[in-house]
Amino acid sequence: MPKGFLGRYRIVDELGRGGMGRIYTAVQSSLDRLVVIKQMSPECGAAARFDNEAAIASRLQHPNVIEVFDYFKDGGSSYLVMEFVDGMDLAAVIGRQAPLHPRVAAGVARQVCAALECAHRRGIIHRDIKPRNVLISREGMVKLTDFGVARETGRPELTTAGMVVGTPFYMSPEQASGGTVTGSSDLYSLGVLLYEMVTAKKPFTGSDGQGVIASICRGRYPSPFWRSPHHDFGLSRIIRRAMKRKAAQRYRSAGEMLGALDRYLGWKGQATIGLELAGLLAAIDREEDAETVVQQPAPRRTTGGKE
Repeated sequence: MPKGFLGRYRIVDELGRGGMGRIYTAVQSSLDRLVVIKQMSPECGAAARFDNEAAIASRLQHPNVIEVFDYFKDGGSSYLVMEFVDGMDLAAVIGRQAPLHPRVAAGVARQVCAALECAHRRGIIHRDIKPRNVLISREGMVKLTDFGVARETGRPELTTAGMVVGTPFYMSPEQASGGTVTGSSDLYSLGVLLYEMVTAKKPFTGSDGQGVIASICRGRYPSPFWRSPHHDFGLSRIIRRAMKRKAAQRYRSAGEMLGALDRYLGWKGQATIGLELAGLLAAIDREEDAETVVQQPAPRRTTGGKE
């Protein structure tokens, strides 16, 4: 881990590392705020995608989109400086708490859908909607992140024709088959997220990535109504429409799906979802604290100086 500073940012900790580089928390001293810095190593060969993420994310100003503050290069590496979110990603929430109550799942999806509505209006398709790219803060705010494979309509593709981009479990049929990906494809993936939140299961499975893709292209999956312990017809109907195999049968836009989620939640559900999500994360924190205490070895008891 680098010591001291990266540019004008003081490194605090390393959050993780992968094939593309490393992620740090740092302090922007001039504003005394905590930020996240994503580093792309020159050896990874994905400079175009990293530049693409910086360019696209910096133009999306929305409360439900992770904010990008800066982008710079230093010593052969590129660095993307982003908003720090004190919370956890949706994958962790699903892993600990799913199946979620339908109202909570709809509240998460509503905020992701609002982010997509903003992106789609600007001609930007995310193309990788999945739980790890959805962050939930401890205040109950949902943030969409990672625009590394996003595509801006009217600009050249970063991939060759027919190449499949995204994460297999959450792909639309047209995305899985290497076809044209549109805003409707993002809405399909959001439907898959909703399905997983309320059932704790993925709609499509397979022994490997190709098996999952084949299952998606066939388009048959168990009904979310029966798989969810709450058997909520209203939300199941939203999921089924978002996940129609033919794009023309899905919601016509993110705005239309957002309207359906708003009607499902009602004004009270929309007003209280932030508190419910904050409470959910607090409950997960309490469980983790309790598990940590239980796992600590009990002190050895002695009598008269002898064990």
